[in-house]
Amino acid sequence: MRLGIIILLFFIYQSANSQTRIIDSLHGLVLKANAPEEKLSAYLALFEEYHSLNRDSMDKYAPEMYELAAKSSNKRNKYLAELGYANWYLRWGWADSGLYFIERIWPELKPEDPQLRDVYFKTGRAIALLRGSKSRYLDALEMLYKILPEAEKFRDTLAIGLINNTVGSVSLSRAQPREALAFIQRAIQIGSSRGRSIPEILAPSYLNAANAYVSLQRPDSVEYYIQKALPLCRKLENLNYIATGLRIQTDLYTRQGRYGEAEKALKEMLAVRRKTVNGSILVEDNLQLAEFYAGSGQLDKAIEVCIQNLQKGALVNTEGQSDEAVYTNDPKLRATYLKALSGYYKQAGKLAEYQLTLEELLAAKDSLYEANSAEAIADLETKYEVQKKENTILQQKFDLQQKNFQFIASLVLIGLILTTGFALFRRYRGNQRRRIEKLREEEKRNAEEAVREAEEKERRRIAADLHDNLGAYAASMAANLDFLEMGKGQSTDQEVYGELRNNSQAIISQLNDTIWVLKKDALSLTAISDRIKVFFQRIQPSYRQFTFEVTESIDNDTTLSSSQAFHLYRIIQEAVVNALKHSQGSKVTVKFVSTGDWQLHISDNGKGMTDSPVKSWGGNGLDNIRSRCAQEGWSVQWEGTGQGTAVIISGTTN
Repeated sequence: MRLGIIILLFFIYQSANSQTRIIDSLHGLVLKANAPEEKLSAYLALFEEYHSLNRDSMDKYAPEMYELAAKSSNKRNKYLAELGYANWYLRWGWADSGLYFIERIWPELKPEDPQLRDVYFKTGRAIALLRGSKSRYLDALEMLYKILPEAEKFRDTLAIGLINNTVGSVSLSRAQPREALAFIQRAIQIGSSRGRSIPEILAPSYLNAANAYVSLQRPDSVEYYIQKALPLCRKLENLNYIATGLRIQTDLYTRQGRYGEAEKALKEMLAVRRKTVNGSILVEDNLQLAEFYAGSGQLDKAIEVCIQNLQKGALVNTEGQSDEAVYTNDPKLRATYLKALSGYYKQAGKLAEYQLTLEELLAAKDSLYEANSAEAIADLETKYEVQKKENTILQQKFDLQQKNFQFIASLVLIGLILTTGFALFRRYRGNQRRRIEKLREEEKRNAEEAVREAEEKERRRIAADLHDNLGAYAASMAANLDFLEMGKGQSTDQEVYGELRNNSQAIISQLNDTIWVLKKDALSLTAISDRIKVFFQRIQPSYRQFTFEVTESIDNDTTLSSSQAFHLYRIIQEAVVNALKHSQGSKVTVKFVSTGDWQLHISDNGKGMTDSPVKSWGGNGLDNIRSRCAQEGWSVQWEGTGQGTAVIISGTTN
């Protein structure tokens, strides 16, 4: 009877606190384990999933896991327990404490030991991430650049991919998205090489790629990578990854005015976060919630979210405080919320509240500056006290020999005070001047942005007029042909009408591509790359036997005129169609390269060219490619082997 009650209570607990199938299964192993080593192994397996583990569970199990590890004779389990303990501290935001536990075991780990090699690479990455969370970016990169060649030496694919992605994460924290993309793309290639997919590498790499393109303001690429990332995150059942992907998706949909989809993603994100952290939601999520309300025209709710997160209170719960209350005392966090709140007040036209919030924001920034300068000020005060004591000793020593020493010392002290005061005044005046200049520059940028937006709206209006007029005629032609087709029953007519309908649809497609080019005076290689991704998504349903890939190695994002961009886009389409028709392969890749002069590679993995491009594929399409390249002064060549064919277009930056 008692056993039945225990089992019933266990299932009730599981249903109320279920997180993921993996976590629930590992919880079951913890409850079933009896022997100390068995219990320790169950805890370690559970803490491997710390990204998805509820923090209350970590609080409950971490001390017992650490005690069992201290008594264990298994060296691997001891090191993993230290790593798990560090991850527990990381979940609380205590990076210094986390570093204490794993930096002390780091000298004992060696990659040459095959039993501890994976622990070595996990610990190295964890140290880098903890250092990065404390803005110690150089220290973090030093660690990653140390362990990366070691992972390559031992051909540890998982470690190589994850380390490259972690370097990308640190670069994103340093606000270097292009630098980050080089490492992230390398991680993606490793995670999908040799015809296999490694979700543990690809899921975080796709998320970082989406974050990088958010910084570069390329929404098409953001959506492309988020759509790749979320299914893998769900497959891994990694709640932190899922919530991060949903946050990026919410921001993307909000900026695009897709409020229904944004709200759906936002609600799911908040539900996922609550599975891992009780009480207040993370700062980024709170700001994302406020931004969604603001973007969807609900400014009052956005303001309320910020106000709720600006409450001050005791860091430890006292009588009368709710467990779910949010207290923000940290000046850095307060400045973040106040900056957002001031923008919402300004947007809502509440100028009085806007002014008060700006004043509070300045006070918060001053507090943050004072906190950051406290150590330096204390050092200066110590040096001043030492100097002061030395001056006193000198005064006593020479008092009998020089009667006017006190007067001279007073003059020196007054001079020091005046010099220090003058230096402080100049520093203050310089800070004020820089602040005014910064405000002026911001106003200038805003004015320039307004001009650019006005020009952009005018270009879009012209493109819309073309679309409404010419597009309406082409669509009307297709509709009339459909009507005639329904009225006729002869097979010959049916075939003719089918061809006419296909041609009219092709006209519409080409018109859309032409309008895309006309919307801009000039287009960059990255913009053309994004358009090719859209083109691949459009043709994918018709060529399910093929996979399509777009890669970029762009250090110098070359800008082409609208005419050049149009010709380059048509060349890519022609080469891709040739590969689909003639290559007998399964994959088509388009690669953009731009360091000095730019190059474009369109390649397949098919049978290759047996003789020449003309004999292998026919001449019309290739003549079009040659003609377009000749018109723009570009060179073109075909390379073919038994492993596929590549079309290489070489241009110049002129």
